[in-house]
Amino acid sequence: MPNRLSVSVVIPTYNRAKLVTRAVESALRAVEPDDEILVVDDGSTDDTAAVVSRYGAPVRFVAAPHGGAGATRNRGLAEARNPLVAFLDSDDAWMPDKLRIQRALMEARPDVAFCFSDFQVRNDMTGEMYAGGIKAWVHADMPWDTLIGPGQPFSAIAGLPPGRRDFTVRIGDLYPALVEYGCVAMFTTMLRRDLPGGLPRFPTDLPTFEDWQFAGELARRGPAAYLDCDTATQHGHASPRLTDANLLVRAQTRVAILERVWGRDPAFLDRHRGWYDRIVAAQQQDINLVTAIGLLRRGKIREARAAFARCAAIPARYRCLVWLPGVVVRTLYKLTAPFGDG
Repeated sequence: MPNRLSVSVVIPTYNRAKLVTRAVESALRAVEPDDEILVVDDGSTDDTAAVVSRYGAPVRFVAAPHGGAGATRNRGLAEARNPLVAFLDSDDAWMPDKLRIQRALMEARPDVAFCFSDFQVRNDMTGEMYAGGIKAWVHADMPWDTLIGPGQPFSAIAGLPPGRRDFTVRIGDLYPALVEYGCVAMFTTMLRRDLPGGLPRFPTDLPTFEDWQFAGELARRGPAAYLDCDTATQHGHASPRLTDANLLVRAQTRVAILERVWGRDPAFLDRHRGWYDRIVAAQQQDINLVTAIGLLRRGKIREARAAFARCAAIPARYRCLVWLPGVVVRTLYKLTAPFGDG
């Protein structure tokens, strides 16, 4: 019987005093006596410190200067004392058996660098809830057998918690798949703190997707395990989320991460250069298209035409607009703004 591995739970937060209690209380339901919960505060200006301090042990409040999501998660990794680390976003929640399931897998499979799972989504405004959050993220059914390998029942690896139905686990190399699919939800992830090549760090200079870069670096260090079940709930709410970013910023950030991680890996490029180049080119096309549309909206017709010329394909509704005078285009956008751009 393997030794029990203790877990450090890292909850980064910023000005979410009214939301963080849900995350902390869900973690308290999931931890065991030797585990710890770190609430790492990114320089909040609300009463987050007072709210979290009421819990006492095993919750530890870590005050950090405001540095953004990446810096706050890095501080959590630096403060963590236990061999396993699990992230939880401060506006989301875990299911009570989340840590029990993942801890058992990491104990049974010491070769696995990290594990992650699917999740359910709840709209806090309407009460609507649905499963299969990863599919909604990537807008496609995930071909897991191809991406990571064949599955096996969790019960063949470790015992199931009471009330949890058996589910499929897939273990393998996720590193190539992450080029195309940003499928690792960090609030479902558990990782080993001691990894070959050292623990990666979250980038601190990106406006979004810092978790995708981290997941790519993590997958490069060893096998991943995907648990085909929901272990957490992502809550939709009216407050700002870390993933909020406009289309242009998102496309530009994707290109930056692709170039940083896989584009600087000679061994990967030797095997997958053509595929990698096609994915980067597709993201660049998104940048060109969003840039062209933005110029068109502002009535900068000449610049918009030049930007559209760099696009491989132009949506039909923009082909005629680009030839209208700038003042006409600006007027049309003002008239249709309340109805959206579709």
